[in-house]
Amino acid sequence: MRIAVVGAGLTGLNAARILSEYCSVDVYERENTGGLAGSVFINSYWIEAFYHHFFRSDDYLITLLRDLNLYRRAVWKTVGVGQVCQNKIYSLSTPLDILLYPGMSLLEKLKLTGFTLSARRRDYRKFDEISVIDGLKRDAGEGLLKKFFLPLLKSKFGENYRDVSYAWLLARVSLRSNRKLKGEELGYLRGGFIQLVDSLSTELNIVKENARIGKSGRWEVNGRKYDAILFTAPLPELNDLLEKFEIPQIKYQSSICLLMGMKEPFHSSLYWINYENEPFGATIEHTNFMPLEDYGEHLIYAASYTTPERLYGMSDKEIQRVYTQSLTKYGLDEKNITWWRVFRAKYSGPVYEKGYIKRITPYRISSNFYIAGMTSEPNYPERSMNGSLKAGHEVANAIIKDHLS
Repeated sequence: MRIAVVGAGLTGLNAARILSEYCSVDVYERENTGGLAGSVFINSYWIEAFYHHFFRSDDYLITLLRDLNLYRRAVWKTVGVGQVCQNKIYSLSTPLDILLYPGMSLLEKLKLTGFTLSARRRDYRKFDEISVIDGLKRDAGEGLLKKFFLPLLKSKFGENYRDVSYAWLLARVSLRSNRKLKGEELGYLRGGFIQLVDSLSTELNIVKENARIGKSGRWEVNGRKYDAILFTAPLPELNDLLEKFEIPQIKYQSSICLLMGMKEPFHSSLYWINYENEPFGATIEHTNFMPLEDYGEHLIYAASYTTPERLYGMSDKEIQRVYTQSLTKYGLDEKNITWWRVFRAKYSGPVYEKGYIKRITPYRISSNFYIAGMTSEPNYPERSMNGSLKAGHEVANAIIKDHLS
């Protein structure tokens, strides 16, 4: 049997790795292997084009790292997170930080604690048709919505935040609320996730072509015939097949990341800082997570979300100028910047709109056409490396059950 996998992101690579033990597999990828987890080589090290980390709850990823003999490279660290309030950065890493944070009253902080505890007990699926704004107004109040949740929603979804389902927020609060007293513990693969991508793709046949899918009796990709196709790229790239298969429409957001190398740190300790009313939603200071000696310079991302139609509204140089000028308000010295790169992803993730749960993409579209990736069940409520790898594993098992067992 011969299978074509379209897309060499984590889902496609993991599925192809598993399927290649049973049959012939070709992986089609027109861009760099790794997808959104892809890396660039700068100076003497690899670094992800878009920031990445993982969590203790990412069971599938952690097991896979052990199987690939990569877990020995994993580093765990409790990181600091912050929020801008009145043009000043405040840490929100510990209970004491939250208590001292001037952006909310004591009553609002108590309401936030109660809301978090309540979210863990609720069946989030019942709230899929309610907007996140309406749900928060009812359950958390206008004050908490404006002062705490809106900056987070805007950081995560950009201008799409009003479309998000309340179910998504409840599910995510439940998933990410088990923090330690000193902050949230995150994991990273020392040396970069390029090691994971390389391990997954080592023995695969990766065809560096834009995949053109057709059918003449059997499925074809670029004129080559296959017994089955697994599509792991963003759904809009299915073009006419999207309508033919009657796959529910899913709205996507786009990502822009400015990555900078610097002689001095931007912030003394915080890894992640959320902003409001800035051209970016967050900064992620990688070298406040990983050791400076691994890179020989400080690394920071400034990340924003937009729509596919507006992805190229500014040039790279304009993005660098606008973002860095904004950061000077918070202490950035532009003289410390030694280099910068701008990265863009047209389809970086779904917008978890009202009714999204009903639109999650099934693996089996027809008897020999399959889809997996960002819109698969394991990537809800949080798109992640763990979810993408798990989706690859599950769809591979579905194909094996249907055709190879």
